[in-house]
Amino acid sequence: MDFTEENRPWKVREEVFRIAANDCLTGLRASLPSLTNLCQEAAGLHADALGIGIQTLQQAGFTWMLGRLSLRLSALPMWKDALRLTTWPSGTRGRLLAERQFVLERAEGSPLLTASSEWLYVDFKAGKLARLPDSVLALAHPNTLNFGLCAERLPPVPKELPPLAEATFMVRRSEIDANLHVNNVHYTEWMLETLPEDLFFHGQPSAFDIEYKQAAKLGETILSRTWPLESSAFLHTITRPDGTLLARALSRWQS
Repeated sequence: MDFTEENRPWKVREEVFRIAANDCLTGLRASLPSLTNLCQEAAGLHADALGIGIQTLQQAGFTWMLGRLSLRLSALPMWKDALRLTTWPSGTRGRLLAERQFVLERAEGSPLLTASSEWLYVDFKAGKLARLPDSVLALAHPNTLNFGLCAERLPPVPKELPPLAEATFMVRRSEIDANLHVNNVHYTEWMLETLPEDLFFHGQPSAFDIEYKQAAKLGETILSRTWPLESSAFLHTITRPDGTLLARALSRWQS
């Protein structure tokens, strides 16, 4: 990733990954959940290096939770591809949301995706949002490159249109993360289960934008639904049986 002098971030981290076979679907192409997982891993490693990683925060009674992740994809990596993921903190929105950007490329430099994310600073013991500390506010200068992909509002759930498909899942132990909630990657997995089968296995995603509202916990039953929108676009929701919205996403696919 090349930056200009005007938008060069103060704090940049590069991670090198290689796509494993269990990251892939049909045709040995990396799955969308595996790419969101790479972003999460790079963010966690960088936060740890900056002294604000989850282990440090939990010792003080706080933690990070992902509020939103928005990806724009130009291609999917393949099995065994060596990748370079560049990430940097890009400022805050108010005192409650910390922003972070990502660029994923093959090792030789061909682009794969750009992404923006928003992170919540949470009082772990009280179970509520907390104001970002000054150490986080100081991580980015005003001109830091920010793709702004999280700015667009997601569409509402259609009131008149029945879902294209739905599926029910029970939260398993293997889906729980360090915060004792469902790891955010599993919401994406649940959402994609209700896509048309041919699109799931053979489609090329061009965008995926997911917003997390509430956390699912061990043993809960959740409902995944998908609605068709305009051409090659879908709205996805994860809810509890009583209708409580846990996550919502918009996916777009190359036609």
